[in-house]
Amino acid sequence: MAEHDESRIDEVAEALLSRATRGERPALDELIGHYLPQLRAFVRLRVGPDLRVRESESDIVQSVCRELVEDWDDLDYRGEEAFRGWLFTAALSKVREKARFHGRQRRDVAREAGDASGFLAGYATLGSPSRVAMGAEQIQRLEQAMDTLPEEYRAVVTLSRIAGLPTQAVADRIGKTPGATRMLLGRALVKLDEELKRLEKGG
Repeated sequence: MAEHDESRIDEVAEALLSRATRGERPALDELIGHYLPQLRAFVRLRVGPDLRVRESESDIVQSVCRELVEDWDDLDYRGEEAFRGWLFTAALSKVREKARFHGRQRRDVAREAGDASGFLAGYATLGSPSRVAMGAEQIQRLEQAMDTLPEEYRAVVTLSRIAGLPTQAVADRIGKTPGATRMLLGRALVKLDEELKRLEKGG
């Protein structure tokens, strides 16, 4: 798995956020664009196989971004890390809202990787360099591997690796201590790697 420096603040996003909070609308547009690959990857991995064939991750992300723009003047962001936490929490809430809307109905629809250009960069923290250069088949395997993980594993992996939240922020969102969260992430990444290797071997 790729190395992950949870303490690193996204300096580009921090600068854009600072400008956006001063009322510069172009900076807000740039800020949203900056996060799009991560957001799309996060949403796509959280929707699961059933919802994935019913809802486009792009539509869900657009809905989150539209609400962000509409509510911008009423929101209080205290730095890039806090903003990132709000943004991905809002995306997860939107995924759950869509899941409730569709209920538990199932369709016998073939899974498709779709257009990878918008979210593939967001998958970069989930695999080795050889896996980052993914085609449709590799994307499908990664999503299948994530879909096999228990919910708590998917939650800790997507919040830590895709959203890039620090351990304390992830722990707050999943209701565990930082130490337990680090252990859970380690187990989840090992399991994800095992599933990827199994699928790559045709298991």
